Amino acid sequence: MRRLLPSTLAGRIILVLLVGLMAFHVGSLWLHQTGSDILLGSTQQRVTAERVAAAARAVGMVPPDAREAVAQALSSPGFQVRWRPGAAEGAVAAEDLALTGHREAEGTVGLPGGSLWYHADPLQAQPEHATLLSTTAMAVGILVLGLLVVRLIARPLRELSNAADRIGRPGQTVTVPEEGPREVRQAAQAFNRMQARIDRLIADRTQALAAVSHDLRTPLARLRLRAGFLDDAEVQRQIDADLDEMDAMIGSTLAYLRGDEEQEEVRSADIAAMLQTLCGDAEDMGKPVTYEGPPQARLRCRAIALKRAFANVIDNAVKYGASARVVLDDRGRELVVHVDDAGPGVPEEQLESVFQPFYRLEESRNRGTGGSGLGLAIARQAVGHHGGSVTLQNLAGGGLRASIRLPRPA
Repeated sequence: MRRLLPSTLAGRIILVLLVGLMAFHVGSLWLHQTGSDILLGSTQQRVTAERVAAAARAVGMVPPDAREAVAQALSSPGFQVRWRPGAAEGAVAAEDLALTGHREAEGTVGLPGGSLWYHADPLQAQPEHATLLSTTAMAVGILVLGLLVVRLIARPLRELSNAADRIGRPGQTVTVPEEGPREVRQAAQAFNRMQARIDRLIADRTQALAAVSHDLRTPLARLRLRAGFLDDAEVQRQIDADLDEMDAMIGSTLAYLRGDEEQEEVRSADIAAMLQTLCGDAEDMGKPVTYEGPPQARLRCRAIALKRAFANVIDNAVKYGASARVVLDDRGRELVVHVDDAGPGVPEEQLESVFQPFYRLEESRNRGTGGSGLGLAIARQAVGHHGGSVTLQNLAGGGLRASIRLPRPA
């Protein structure tokens, strides 16, 4: 029964209205028909008795040899009368008339010199088209009015649902119109207050992080300056590497937490050229990274955000898989980028966990293997803002494949 119910509130209200109207319609017609049958039955009996009595008087007033002709003259399609000469029979009272289930009446009335036989067909009830049409028109009118009311009620709910779906997506938040029934207005007001609190929380968090990043980078700059005065070149190199790692961790953390605050303009970009540039830069740094795919593949996107996402995935493959093979597949309606590495892969139960912020399979967080654990989280966030997805899959021959799907807007 639940599968038969409409999934929307409007559909369920319309179903209730439709079932109620049909029940009311059928009940009204049944009551009308029952009343008409009762009235028609009593009228049939009275009319039949009156016509039989009139026919008996008329036939009894003429000579016996003319009675058959008179009886035939009194007959009609719904009332047959015949004269039967013979012994006189007793008169039949009106209440003793033989009525069948169809209200047919048949019997004899005794007269001097014979009897009068009669047969009365039931009165045919004519369909009352005006009543049916009026009831149907009323039902249709109520249904149309119900549809309009349901649309008016459901519209604020749809707007509330759309506004809730926009939370967490890039772009300016839009308040829900506070209109409609009181309950809907109260829900819209509560939602707008909640949205305002979320916006204030994000703004305060971003401002605090910006202040922290500034405060952290100032002592980092002083440490880098002081390291330049060291006589030991190896110690100086190690300190610089530590400072670079700390600066990169601060930058990646801010990039992830800043998230939707970046309002980069959407424009047409060449994804193929972007990937070729990233692969070329990695090769120049001595990393085993290759590119396969078309020379050009354009997509309307936020190019800086996508470039950061691709760089994070490629860098992740090089760090943990020793190499990266980047393959771009232009499928018309979407672009698919596969980044394969030759590493040990990821346990199946952790293929989704690695997308969590600050989650790392390798716990040492050293310079050789580590980072902040935000690379894949930033990549999924950026690709998700474009309506795409990032997934991981262990390859049958060994290694890990990161698949990035980017749909082309219609």
